[in-house]
Amino acid sequence: MTALLEASGLGKRYVIRPQRSVALSLMRRNRAREFWALRDLDLHVSAGEIVAIIGRNGAGKSTLLKLAAGVTRPTTGRMQRPERVAPLIEVGAGFHPELSGRENVEVNARLLGMPPSQIRKRFDEIVAFAELEHAIDQPVRQYSSGMFMRLGFSVAVHTRPELLIVDEVLAVGDLPFQVRCLDRIREMKDSGVGVLFVSHNLTAVLSLADRALLLEHGRVVTEGSPRDTVGAYHASMTHLPRSDALGEDGGSTGPLRLTGLDVIDENGAVEDLWSPGQVATVSLEYEAVHDVPGGIFGLGLTKEGAGQVMRWVAEEGPFVPALRQGERVKIRTQIRLNFLEGGFSLDAGVVPHDRDGFLVLDQGVFRFGMAPRVGASGLVDVAPTLDIQV
Repeated sequence: MTALLEASGLGKRYVIRPQRSVALSLMRRNRAREFWALRDLDLHVSAGEIVAIIGRNGAGKSTLLKLAAGVTRPTTGRMQRPERVAPLIEVGAGFHPELSGRENVEVNARLLGMPPSQIRKRFDEIVAFAELEHAIDQPVRQYSSGMFMRLGFSVAVHTRPELLIVDEVLAVGDLPFQVRCLDRIREMKDSGVGVLFVSHNLTAVLSLADRALLLEHGRVVTEGSPRDTVGAYHASMTHLPRSDALGEDGGSTGPLRLTGLDVIDENGAVEDLWSPGQVATVSLEYEAVHDVPGGIFGLGLTKEGAGQVMRWVAEEGPFVPALRQGERVKIRTQIRLNFLEGGFSLDAGVVPHDRDGFLVLDQGVFRFGMAPRVGASGLVDVAPTLDIQV
């Protein structure tokens, strides 16, 4: 495929100068420091390809889009861009609040490179897509944020660009318009337009992108299929432990110590990103630091930002047997992950039968990410079925 956007060794450096009062500036040197928003980044977007950029806040995503749009220049490296680029880095950039929607369409479309004849030809399409026929002659300062956003998006996607650059636009607006935006982007892809977009909406990334990049501290750490990249994103957020990282310093507290951990799916594979309804098999091995009585195994599950969502204790057994110093016990449990998108953390522990303290407690023994399910939101996935008859 033809590369529309190609970057090699891309870097962007900013110089940050601390602000001080005039008196302090006279007394001491106003020392500046350098900050690299991007370093050594390679990127290509081909015709008819949708590439998503994900990462934490401050990872360099918006800086990358600004470089791709030509808003700023790179400090190092090179970037090749097509002639016709429609940037949606800030929807409605260039709109004047005192001008009407009609006048702003004409001005904004010209800024995006559309000739006057094409503006007149596509004007009705632009207004109809934005659903603003009733307000197109009003000043845009009277528009709601949703109306403003719809008009800006509509202008951009009707300019017939070679490359569309989108920054979090799909997180704004009501659900029907978001669906129409996604459908429109797919139509543009089918017509050969390349799309580069940033989003924290992982549902959109998984359903829309052909390829995804994960940025951390201005560098690409993962590039590949959207599912693999979203999985790596969740893994980087939760720091999933592996069995070879356990031992005397594995984090266990109490007379039992966690010495082995494996988490696999139904096919025996290790996952970074799980889908709602999958079954995780968690295998743990404990070693007795000294003689311990028998106990009861239990689990706790916490969702990031939502607190504890489950606590379970094996009140009816099977129970953990009494162990002599140096003896080991293996515990295997299966959990059906009926949860929706988010980061989760599993705690595992053993309490004595009299419930006086813990024999062992490992918090965050298994941290994992759940993939979104298209059309679903909330915490629990109840997997509804639907039958419609006429």
